[in-house]
Amino acid sequence: MSHPVYKLAIIGFGTVGEGVYQTLLKKSEKIAAILGRPITIPFVLVKDQLRMRNVSSITKITHSFSDILDESNLDVVVEATPDASTAYPYVTKLLEKSISVISANKELIAKHGEELHKLAKENDCQLLYEAAVAGGIPLLNTLRHTLKTNSIQKLEGILNGTSNFILTKMREEASSFEVALAEAQENGYAEAIPDKDVDGWDAYYKTCILSQWIFGCSPVWNSEKPVGIREVDAIDISLAENLKARIKHVASLQKVENCVRASIQPTLVFEGHPLYSVEDVNNGIYIEGSIVGPVTLQGPGAGKYPTSSAVVEDVVNFLSERNEPSLPKGIQFLKDGFEDSDSSFQEKPNLFFLTAPNGLSNHLTTMGFDVIKSVVQLGKKYGALVTSGSTKLERIKTLCNELEIQVYPVLLGKNDSVEKYYFKEKAI
Repeated sequence: MSHPVYKLAIIGFGTVGEGVYQTLLKKSEKIAAILGRPITIPFVLVKDQLRMRNVSSITKITHSFSDILDESNLDVVVEATPDASTAYPYVTKLLEKSISVISANKELIAKHGEELHKLAKENDCQLLYEAAVAGGIPLLNTLRHTLKTNSIQKLEGILNGTSNFILTKMREEASSFEVALAEAQENGYAEAIPDKDVDGWDAYYKTCILSQWIFGCSPVWNSEKPVGIREVDAIDISLAENLKARIKHVASLQKVENCVRASIQPTLVFEGHPLYSVEDVNNGIYIEGSIVGPVTLQGPGAGKYPTSSAVVEDVVNFLSERNEPSLPKGIQFLKDGFEDSDSSFQEKPNLFFLTAPNGLSNHLTTMGFDVIKSVVQLGKKYGALVTSGSTKLERIKTLCNELEIQVYPVLLGKNDSVEKYYFKEKAI
């Protein structure tokens, strides 16, 4: 990096790639002041070379990857392609040539991150990906830089803006999933084929990355695949509101002894929890650190410029040699003198919110569930806030498949308690 300018190439010129390019141009003066020299962009790699792009005269639009590999003194490459299969061969060859990569590709990092990190280390270069998890929210750098002496006990997050937008619209407008999804697609928040978002795979990839980033290992999943939001209906959302709660699509990581448990599913979130107020296309992440206690980060989880912001910050941190190195493997599992003494980490009761047609109440009574509070929409659906072990829940789902039971785990806020919602009642 002794030459008078930094050289950066971009692979992919969709929403993110173009946003990174425009951000680097618009902020060029400030970035040059921070780094002590300017950044130039000699190449942008695209599939369709004939399509018109708004780039400066010093940038060549190319469809030949060899142009990038052959460029002398290339300092870093931004990878902004849409999926792992497209990105993997590019990133592999760059790292093999000792060229550092900054990626916004969550699927790539989730599927191949461990392998690519090893490759980067072997070739004395780096792989950074702040933008791959929560868009414009500086989550990874906060965890690694600002909270590195904390042991992270748990993380709960709304990691997909599309699903959050749909659930918000369903609540605000009492609309169906299909209507809310169509509105998300019209606004550009959801793809024409929205499966990765609404079926939970986008959040799954991000949760895999977070587990590796924080704990240095893959999580143990509570189910074979993530649970998406297709089965959440407007009545369930209305029943939740009667409890002063909201249904959110929540990804969870919890340190349990020497492993990490993970889940992704629709969850009943009470108003005392920070994720309750995360609305629309925003993301929110609630973290419990052993020293600092609870921390919440919230902001745009996607979009052209929020994502570009995260990429460009990685670029500047890398070129100024201010990015944090990987922590030693297993460090988050070392004993922490703060963990056992901090009352904020005491486990809440095992709460669930069950919804089904009105006949559900009889089954709950017969099977000995402790119904803390029930809500009902006459002639439509019954909801019950219950305490239960997982074995009993699986049994009732097996026995009552005909009732189309929906089971939502419950998140209480730090100051929420079961007693706050408890009153004795007869099953409805």
